[in-house]
Amino acid sequence: MKKIIGILILMVMLGSGCSQKEEVKDLGYTFTDGEKVFVLGSEFIKSNYGEPINYAEIPSCAFEGIDKTYTYEHYEITTYPKDDKDYIYTIYFLDEEVKTEKGIKISDSLEDLIKVYGENYQKTDNLYTYTNNKTHLNFIVENDTITSIEYTYEV
Repeated sequence: MKKIIGILILMVMLGSGCSQKEEVKDLGYTFTDGEKVFVLGSEFIKSNYGEPINYAEIPSCAFEGIDKTYTYEHYEITTYPKDDKDYIYTIYFLDEEVKTEKGIKISDSLEDLIKVYGENYQKTDNLYTYTNNKTHLNFIVENDTITSIEYTYEV
């Protein structure tokens, strides 16, 4: 009988673990590059994302420690330090070869952006910001064309 109860408890725990994974998606915007999924605010483990083309460090102005920037072929990842670990702070698109989770890329039109992401944005000059929990998805639009895309995490 104790074994049956133990198995039932284990099944409930495993079942709740699956629902926790689904909740991660609700923490904000994510970025995917092939098999790599970047969750803003999560720990950055370089071995999970491959070798960058370039790497830079700078003493952090906002945090205690070193900010690190990893440049990949089509985007840059900037991390912030906390408790001797690095966490994803920004993801900046370098060109139109990568897309947001909803398929928007640099060079798309403002009309396409609003059609896909809706009208629930904050606009400051030519910056359109969509917010999902602690993450922001920023688009700079010039002449009705997206010229810059950046994900940021609100620490």
